[in-house]
Amino acid sequence: MISSMLSSVHILQFENLSGKDLFQALSFASGKREGLRVAVIFDNAPIPTRKSLLVELEHYCTLLRFDHVEPNPKSSDIQSMFDDPRFKEADLVLGIGGGSVLDSAKALAMLASNGGSLDEYLGNTPKLKIEKKNLPLILIPTTAGTGSEVTKVGVYSDITGRKHTLGSPLMSAHTALLVGSFLDSIPPALCAATGLDALDHALESIWNKNATAITRSAAEDAAVAVLTHLPPLYRAIVQKGEDRRPLQKEMLVASAMAGIAFNMTGTASGHAISFILSEEWHVPHGAACAFTLLEIFDWAVKDQENRTSLARIAKHFHPDTEEEGELVTLLREQIASLMTEMKVPHTFKDLGVDLEQKDIESLFARSFSDPKMHNQLPPMHEKDLYALLSTKL
Repeated sequence: MISSMLSSVHILQFENLSGKDLFQALSFASGKREGLRVAVIFDNAPIPTRKSLLVELEHYCTLLRFDHVEPNPKSSDIQSMFDDPRFKEADLVLGIGGGSVLDSAKALAMLASNGGSLDEYLGNTPKLKIEKKNLPLILIPTTAGTGSEVTKVGVYSDITGRKHTLGSPLMSAHTALLVGSFLDSIPPALCAATGLDALDHALESIWNKNATAITRSAAEDAAVAVLTHLPPLYRAIVQKGEDRRPLQKEMLVASAMAGIAFNMTGTASGHAISFILSEEWHVPHGAACAFTLLEIFDWAVKDQENRTSLARIAKHFHPDTEEEGELVTLLREQIASLMTEMKVPHTFKDLGVDLEQKDIESLFARSFSDPKMHNQLPPMHEKDLYALLSTKL
């Protein structure tokens, strides 16, 4: 269950969403009904539900459509949409898609209020800072994993190809709509990658220097929810089961729960490492995060608070087990088994990447300029990371 006390975003759940219901949400967020002009951000993914919803919505308001969105969204594409004269007419931004779409919508809503170019906000020493609340923003995820609909951050690739996290409470959406039917066309591989991204969000919020009792509790609940609903959803998609809609709705909730958790703490080393994988070899974000999940799990359990938290997650699935070490082992085995079932790449060769030992340091040293790496608990230093990655050659 999603706790509204931990998020500033209005979260509404639907099995199906009508154009009329969406218009009501847009009107509430914008404070405008007559002559409402909505900038709709989407991509070219084949999502029939989204297409039919926009056709219906067009009976109630004017839609300004923008679809220059690719995985790991480029700042240049976002800037191109922002500079389009039509965007200046928008009263509100609506993002419908996966994490890249939702992040693009966040950036556009932020630029509408703050101005400048997106690249000027990126990096550890940006030229500009976010100072004004974004244009009213509503986000509808079509994957269950990124949690972007409830977070204050977006991830963007600058003109050099380097990925950056940009975050501010002023970037948060007004409303997130979780619609089960939007996952009807999701394929197994995408279900796996995005679902494991949600699990990683929950776990990185646990083994995090910013964790508190409240954030740990939220993250543990999110991890339990993902591990409860992701496996049967994945199997239902593989087997083309007809009764998967309730699982889709539950996974959207689990993803949002994980998003709320890491929105309070930030992510940790797994995400910092994943950025290099995506920058260098265009590994999809979810798969890139899952790539080192088990190895970082093994690193994280060196910390007592982490072990206790992970044992509480395992206790949900093994109520008769009492010993903490055994519970932690059972949880690791559960995650490893799920990743094997989902055929998640585990080595560089699995990714189609030919690396030697000497390449690891030169390629992954820059992950330590990423603040996320320094959230890891216990701390991970250069020699620790290089040793971890050497096991995956």
